[in-house]
Formats: sequence, C-alpha cells, structure tokens
Amino acid sequence: MTSYFEAKNIEELCSLMGLPESEAPKIKIRLGLAKAIRRAVEKKELTHVEASEKAGVGRTVMTAIMNGNLDKISTDRLIDIAQALGLRLQLKVA
Repeated sequence: MTSYFEAKNIEELCSLMGLPESEAPKIKIRLGLAKAIRRAVEKKELTHVEASEKAGVGRTVMTAIMNGNLDKISTDRLIDIAQALGLRLQLKVA
C-alpha cells in the first residue's frame, strides 16, 4: 500500500519535503512561470513541438514544463521561454 501526503499550500509542501520555508517563494515563482507558459501554449493552440521551436528549446523541455516537471529546468530558462512565447514578465517586491 502506497501512502501519500497532501499539502494545502507551498509552505506546507516545503515542510513535508523537509525544505526550509525560505524555498516557498522560489517555488511559487517557478510554478507561476510554468502555469503562464502552459496557458500561453494552450491559448495559441501550439503543439509541444511548435512551442519548443518558438521558445528555442527541445521538445522534451517543453513537455516537461507542460507536465509540471520543473526539476531540471532553471528559473532563468523558464523566464527565457516565457519571453520567447510573447509573455511580458514583471517582478513585484512587497
């Protein structure tokens, strides 16, 4: 029998994974970028191949982002991909 844990938010996820709470904002930013990329690809009705060509990355990178698998994709690369897909990025510091 496989057991699993359910996290209600990023902070709780960090706690369950044994990550410092200071990682939560970074994870939120990365997830936000991935979601925005996915929405842009879906809105433009691009295939993973078309989106990867437009972004200048391999299809496997785009497929990983679309599936939420960000383990090996840097934040800088996510930013570059988002911009290549025509997204305008803005950082807000509170």
